[in-house]
Amino acid sequence: MTHPSKTAYLWGPVSSFSGPLAATLVTRGWTVHIPTKSSLNLFSLSPLDLRSSARGALEQAFGGREKFRMFQDRIKFIDQAEGAKSGTAYDAVIFCGLPPNFDEPRVPRAPWAATELPSLLKYFKEQPIFVISSIWGGVQTDGVVPEECEFERRKPTSHFESICQQYENKVMEALEKSEAPWYLIRLPLIAPDSQSADFVNYSGPLTLIRELALLHRHNEAKNNNSSQQKGELKVSYNPDYTLWFSPSDQVVSTFCRYLEDESRPRVLNLVSTESTLNREWLSALATEMGFNTVVESEKDSLNLPGVLRKMLNDNLQVKTRNLFEVAGRYGIARARMDNNYFHNVAEKAELTGWGVPQDKEKRKLFKFTERLAAYYFEEFIPQHFDEGLLKRATSNGTTIGFIIKDADGLGWILRARKGKAVVERFDPEDERPRICFHLTSKTMSQMIQSKLPMHRALLLREIEVEGPLLHALKVANTIEQFLKEHPLGEAQILELQEAH
Repeated sequence: MTHPSKTAYLWGPVSSFSGPLAATLVTRGWTVHIPTKSSLNLFSLSPLDLRSSARGALEQAFGGREKFRMFQDRIKFIDQAEGAKSGTAYDAVIFCGLPPNFDEPRVPRAPWAATELPSLLKYFKEQPIFVISSIWGGVQTDGVVPEECEFERRKPTSHFESICQQYENKVMEALEKSEAPWYLIRLPLIAPDSQSADFVNYSGPLTLIRELALLHRHNEAKNNNSSQQKGELKVSYNPDYTLWFSPSDQVVSTFCRYLEDESRPRVLNLVSTESTLNREWLSALATEMGFNTVVESEKDSLNLPGVLRKMLNDNLQVKTRNLFEVAGRYGIARARMDNNYFHNVAEKAELTGWGVPQDKEKRKLFKFTERLAAYYFEEFIPQHFDEGLLKRATSNGTTIGFIIKDADGLGWILRARKGKAVVERFDPEDERPRICFHLTSKTMSQMIQSKLPMHRALLLREIEVEGPLLHALKVANTIEQFLKEHPLGEAQILELQEAH
């Protein structure tokens, strides 16, 4: 069932939940508007992504750049205030101020991200507001997460739970004054996709999977007679408790059906309808990582985040009455945490290097020789710089210079001529370009291969900018979009090196 005329406003950083959510919505016929942080606010603490960062994360959520391009006409990146003030008739406003996984870098910003909700509510007075929270934001004193809004919360048992509580309390304060219909959805930790094993952020249960894989590899290398070498895995956990996590596709699928259901409940604890005990899923995971048995131990040698350790020993119960109603209505299948799932996740994570940068040989940079630099500026850029980006970058006759500082002032100037991109060699005797970027050959090599985002290079002062500041930042944002959409791949670089 698709809804081709429906439009959603998805506020928040692109995370393990919101990335797959945006991808799923557009494949179901929705149009999704995603507010982003302007490059003019590069140094602000806004919880939103820069446009280039949001696009990169969404490409990953779609499963690659080509798949993203198939649906990019249904995704619109907008400035933070644009969507609220544009008058667009949104069918749903989704506020994802809190990423669901404890180790995503945006989590500490969640409490003050919630303070931005009231400003959105001023503009959205009729559209339904869906606020995404975490089940760790609503734990009662008896360890139960209820399906109500008002109750006494327990004293936080971890820094993550404290952040979740602060966020949800501020959200509820804002919603009490809302004129629009609102809904609260609490999520568990988000794990990789159950079918493809894809993931956007290396976080949540993946940290445990990685640790077990590294431990098994270490034990094999030692080749000794330790108990773990014989196949025994010692873990500090409670086998009779449940660590609440679910694959991203199943959480997103349920949420989308909830979104499209006009008889939806006000509060939804979106967890599996069949909770899996720690002894069950951890046994399946350990088997796939090469261990024969899992033994409960007071202490273990695993290098796990403290929050995850606490979760493995926390007796948390989550009420799912409303979820049972939704699951029954739509026939939602059980989230299976079995051997096959963990095998696929581990295999995919292994291919991506477990979130660790690849070795130096694979990260070897294109050597920025004058000949290859000339090809890039004088041929590659004019061929790939489309009319829309060029118009933005060179508005009002703006010329843009790139000067390579460690190459005796070697440089190029980009300008528009009859609607086409033209790049010419920089001559110190000629008129200076209106906006000029001074950078090293190494920085330029990193940027054109999408190994260093331009906004980060500016933040680290690896690029010096000459020209009016505000205008320069606008140009930098456009150039960064071009670099993101048209990177030089390794195969292409090797071909160029052979040709020259």
